[in-house]
Amino acid sequence: MSGLLKQLQTSKTKGTASVSDVLVTSSAPKVQDKVIRKPPSTAVDAPPETSSRENVQLEQTKIIEAERLMAELLEESGKELRVPPSREANAKPRPAFSQQPDTSPAENRETTPAAPEESDGKLDKSSAHLKVVRRRSGPTKSAAGGAALRDDNLPWWLKDERKTTPQVELLVPAARKMLNDVLPAETDIQIDMAEAVKKAVQLAAAALSGEIRITPSDQDQAEKELLSLLRGKGPLQALYDDPSVTDIFIDNHKSIKVIRRGQAIETPFYFRSAEEYKAYTSGMLQQVDRVLNMSSPIVDCVLPDAWRSRINAVDATVVDGDEPRICIRVPRLQQITFYDILQTKTLPATLAAWLAEVIATGEANILVLGATGSGKTVMTTALLSAVGSDERIITIEDVPEVFVPTAHLEKLVARPANAQGQGEVKMPQLLRAALRRAPHRIVVGEIRDEEARLFLRALETGHAGSIATIHAESGKDALWRLLDLVQAYESSPQESIQRRIGRALHLMIAMKKIQGKPCLTEVSEVMPAENGDFRVAELVKFVGIKDGKRQWRLMRTRSHWLDKIRERGLDLQPGPGLLPPESAGTKVGYGSIGD
Repeated sequence: MSGLLKQLQTSKTKGTASVSDVLVTSSAPKVQDKVIRKPPSTAVDAPPETSSRENVQLEQTKIIEAERLMAELLEESGKELRVPPSREANAKPRPAFSQQPDTSPAENRETTPAAPEESDGKLDKSSAHLKVVRRRSGPTKSAAGGAALRDDNLPWWLKDERKTTPQVELLVPAARKMLNDVLPAETDIQIDMAEAVKKAVQLAAAALSGEIRITPSDQDQAEKELLSLLRGKGPLQALYDDPSVTDIFIDNHKSIKVIRRGQAIETPFYFRSAEEYKAYTSGMLQQVDRVLNMSSPIVDCVLPDAWRSRINAVDATVVDGDEPRICIRVPRLQQITFYDILQTKTLPATLAAWLAEVIATGEANILVLGATGSGKTVMTTALLSAVGSDERIITIEDVPEVFVPTAHLEKLVARPANAQGQGEVKMPQLLRAALRRAPHRIVVGEIRDEEARLFLRALETGHAGSIATIHAESGKDALWRLLDLVQAYESSPQESIQRRIGRALHLMIAMKKIQGKPCLTEVSEVMPAENGDFRVAELVKFVGIKDGKRQWRLMRTRSHWLDKIRERGLDLQPGPGLLPPESAGTKVGYGSIGD
């Protein structure tokens, strides 16, 4: 050991030899035989105990000094350590990745030994022998690819290949055709679908046995897939099981795309044929007594499944293609509370507490605005979670989306016309009926037509605490759009309708998708109109993202509703994520609200 240390010190001083040269020349005679020779036993002529301890300490000091010199020389030379040819030839192949991931930096990472003779790149202090290593100058291409596949941001169904065999690919379509012979012709007879599928698979396997070899495991897999096509989600099941997938798009039987965390992704799933895709679509719509054909080319419905999937299907006759196209929206949260939207950083906690108190008063009429998919329905449902359990709520929607955890809830849903063009029920009709059903609060899923006029009348007739949503970019845009929709069905002067809107609406909440997630961008208070223009007072505004965290700013400290809730014992104060008002130009009084 002392000889090697002297060589390292000499090479360090002169700078003429690299670490690999020193290691090769010093260890070449010993590398030829693979047995590491230990020093001869000294049990007979053992030195005194004190001398033994000094020798051990001296040996450890030499080891540490050798490690330091090796590290310095390696850094200066920048060369990989060379392994003697005899050891290189006998080395076993190393796996691409070790069983346990290495958390050390990439530049210091070393390969894990696969056999005792392959060294681990460290000094074995117990045996005081130096072992030779091979270092990687950087991550290889395969290692980088493996790290990408292990990335938690990727969906698991992109990491794992679809488990299927050619036998199953042939067996499932054949068994689906065999079902016509297995199922009875009488529709009123109860059948065990699982048994029918099993029998159909057995018949299909017998028919194909002369061409291919089908194992019992192939039959079991075919039974599961066929039963999933008939009763479950088929190839979409993995997408439903992924909680980050919110939208599913089926362009044809070979192309299935999704929206996952706000990004469009092509999936590896598919239907085996156009016939299988058509049968799946027909069975899905049959659950709600709907049909997709030339006479009914567009279908909007909600499936009675655990997710309450919202379906929009378009027939092939009205699209550029040979197959129908389906859009499925998967609501991930059915009964949303403020706790749920706080987990997604949709708004700051202090603002959530303030809005909950506003809803609890039962006096503020609120308009939730934003673009499509911005989170208006999520925010509306969270607001309604603060309503007392003794209040009766009626919701009017095109598609049932708002689910409130209360016993006093009545949902009115619009109905399209049937194939004969009869039986249509529109939202204005439902809103008229709701006014006669003694509700405490009315919730309109989306204002887009005549329901704007009826909703304004409902607010004027004493249904305080009501909520509606509308498509708009900002608070003022929402008020002008509401004015246009009301004027389309009323001949009243514009100033009169503006005064009515200013009296009936109190607060507006703007929503927007930011980095793929819903975000509250503005809370504003509606003020009386002046000089033919709407006036809006901003209370809270989203200002951006800093260090990966969303930030909002309190825009003013005084307004009608800020003071009203302050009198109830809750003041809207800055807190985590909610910045205080800016010192310069801060609007603090009523005189500066007319912006």
